[in-house]
Amino acid sequence: MKKSYVLIFLLGVFLFPFQSEINAQDEKKLTIVVKDAQNKPIPGAVILFDNVRLKRWTNKKGVFKAKFTETPKEISAFYPKIGISKIAYNGASKVEIVIKDGNDLGLNRGPNSKGIKAMQFRNIYDYLRGQVPGVNIGQNNQINIRGFNSINGSTTPLFVLNNNAVDQVVLETVVPTTIRSVVILKGPEASKYGSRGANGVIEINTF
Repeated sequence: MKKSYVLIFLLGVFLFPFQSEINAQDEKKLTIVVKDAQNKPIPGAVILFDNVRLKRWTNKKGVFKAKFTETPKEISAFYPKIGISKIAYNGASKVEIVIKDGNDLGLNRGPNSKGIKAMQFRNIYDYLRGQVPGVNIGQNNQINIRGFNSINGSTTPLFVLNNNAVDQVVLETVVPTTIRSVVILKGPEASKYGSRGANGVIEINTF
């Protein structure tokens, strides 16, 4: 019995370095540089791999260094004051993402938008729940606008942040104290967004 334990221990000692080397070989490194339309670096930009937000932000030089084992198909960079930009990832070790003002939609906000005073809440869901009438926050932070009910289909509204259509994962990055206004659109008001506004639209503007 003692010989069996010794053999297992020795196998572990010899195989562990090889396993570590294999894991290291599978890991890939990527440098992401985020700039604005004037070719200036954007510090504090949020990076997303296939719409999954990463935990850190770009540094003061607009650089983000990532390690991954599962290659993303799409990389996004988001900065609330400017917008969001997405690129298809081709496997390069360094990529550059340029975020232009008003990316994706370029829509101008109308003069009838009503400002909602920003208050201190833990996250965007608390803010919408406590400050914005007509919005329901369900289980798993599912958002829908009252009046849109569906058993089988999706009732998720279109999220527009600073004139940019964004996914909910990007919406989660909004700090409540930076919110300048929230406007709820539905029916004819949401028609300017076409079919994307079928379940209503939540427009959010930040400072």
